[in-house]
Amino acid sequence: MIKNPPAAFRFAVLACLLAIPDRTWAQPASPAPGDTRIAQWKDDKKAAFMMMFDDCCPSHVTNVYPELQKRKMTGTFYVVPNKPERLARAAFWEKEAPASPYVVYGNHTLNHRAFTDAANAEEEIVGCNEFILRLMPGKNPRLISYATPGGAKHATTSDEIKAIAAKHNLVIRPPFQGHGGGIHFKTGADILKAVDKAVAAGSSEYVIFHGVGGDWLSFDGAQFVALLDGLETRRSEVWITDPISQYKYETGRDAARTRVLKTGSKEIRLALDCSVDPALYDQPLTLVTRVDAAWKRCRVTQGKETSVMPVQAAEVRYEALPGTEIVLTAAD
Repeated sequence: MIKNPPAAFRFAVLACLLAIPDRTWAQPASPAPGDTRIAQWKDDKKAAFMMMFDDCCPSHVTNVYPELQKRKMTGTFYVVPNKPERLARAAFWEKEAPASPYVVYGNHTLNHRAFTDAANAEEEIVGCNEFILRLMPGKNPRLISYATPGGAKHATTSDEIKAIAAKHNLVIRPPFQGHGGGIHFKTGADILKAVDKAVAAGSSEYVIFHGVGGDWLSFDGAQFVALLDGLETRRSEVWITDPISQYKYETGRDAARTRVLKTGSKEIRLALDCSVDPALYDQPLTLVTRVDAAWKRCRVTQGKETSVMPVQAAEVRYEALPGTEIVLTAAD
């Protein structure tokens, strides 16, 4: 080791060090027309939030449904076709609710009873599926959210339920634990705090209700209204949706990629590829594409579908289904 190297040696070492490029100083490439990102959530919202309602409670008809419709907010109702409370309000559950664009049905079994074995579980689950597919608009087959009834000791394993769900295009709902309205969340403010955390994290959140302003395991009615009022002020950041739409978007988003086929000052051509089954995962993805700075509006063409979207800060946001070529042109 040289304790006191001569000055010439020190200068030579310094010159070599300065000649090595510092990768940490490298500047990212400037955005170019055609650069596209897949938004984390629909409409480039910062979070997704879902409200779920179990058991066909009478308060869903009297207290929940009117408030959701007034605000045009989506709610997912896990129906039990043979439950007396459902049968007593058959007209609502079979006609009024299915006609609403803000009501989604989830599968909560035919009778809400303990499963005696796997065959009985499949009978209960399929019976509820048939009820939903008969009443709710949409294609068949399609994905449906499923929740095993609580408060019962089932003689089935989780693997058996998973196999039944997969066989019948069911997506098992996230766990109730930690998400029960009136149990884990006591007030609207409690739920809104969880929503705000999801916004900060770019993630999703949900709450599962039974009774609202009445019935069993009830959540206070005034607090429910306070929750909806708080969600209204957060609509620019929060996608209020249902579990299947959220699941399809997240699954499609994570399996998708974009390819630039052509760029120019007048036209951009893109491809959106995705590895999941398009027959079941048909939720459009939100894309944000860089365009020429001179564009004020953009015509988006996908197959036979055409729309004109505004351009902001040289970017256009639009919905796209995987598997089709996307053509962007200036619409000024």
